[in-house]
Amino acid sequence: MGLTRVLARAAPSRIRGRLARSSLLARLRFLGTTYQCPMCRSRLRSFKPLPLTVENPDPYWGHMNVPTKEYGICPVCGSETRHRLYWEFLKRRSDFFDGKPKRVLHIAPERCLWEHFRRVPELDYLTVDLDATKPTVMTAMDITDIEFADDTFNVIVCSHVLEHVLDDRRAMHEICRVLRPDGWALLQVPITAPVTFEDPSVTEPSERLRLFGQRDHVRRYGPDYVDRLKESGFRVDVLNAIDVLETRANGLRMGVHDLEQVFVCRKDCVSPIGSSGPERAAEVASG
Repeated sequence: MGLTRVLARAAPSRIRGRLARSSLLARLRFLGTTYQCPMCRSRLRSFKPLPLTVENPDPYWGHMNVPTKEYGICPVCGSETRHRLYWEFLKRRSDFFDGKPKRVLHIAPERCLWEHFRRVPELDYLTVDLDATKPTVMTAMDITDIEFADDTFNVIVCSHVLEHVLDDRRAMHEICRVLRPDGWALLQVPITAPVTFEDPSVTEPSERLRLFGQRDHVRRYGPDYVDRLKESGFRVDVLNAIDVLETRANGLRMGVHDLEQVFVCRKDCVSPIGSSGPERAAEVASG
């Protein structure tokens, strides 16, 4: 019997549930030297395999539902491969952690990122979602009608949201509108088709699952996603994992898949984002 199971069984019943959810227990259970999550800095023997969320996977769904220990979920902080790439982008290729004040809009915030961002004192940090009952959400908001003035935010983060939005072009226009001229946005979607495919007449969850890979998705995006962003007023830089992490070995150690990409969006005709701030990011990660 493993050490973690012995500890859990020896604990009083009233705290067993807490132990089961404890990050310390997860650190012990997955302790190793093969991998290291860059977000929580845990050294791991493996990541947790991703659960299959697509009942009808196809070749274009790619790596996102491959249940492997190499590119799974961090058992300590819950980050997935894409979140770990975002984190490294923020540290290495952006001005996010440069210590200067910024207004940040985080749409449908992921807990693993929210835990870090909310601790950065220089950030005027706002989280929004249609569902304001979620513990990471500060206010309810429809991103096709953002309730802020033009040129409000320095940084906007929106990951795996637009594939749920019927009028994604309107949402893109709204995000562009409230982004400052010198600001930038991470607008991430799953690329799961050779070209973008959608059909607004499809409303049954089972049919959306069959066509779009998930019951609440309304389209599959292809590489032409970038064209939609450009039509909405953005200039787009597409960075592959290797562009951010520099070597494939870094990606393997951090559990970041080669096929992951970052879509960095700025208002058109604006200069690139600033330099990185890895030292500040390290301070935040160490808490």
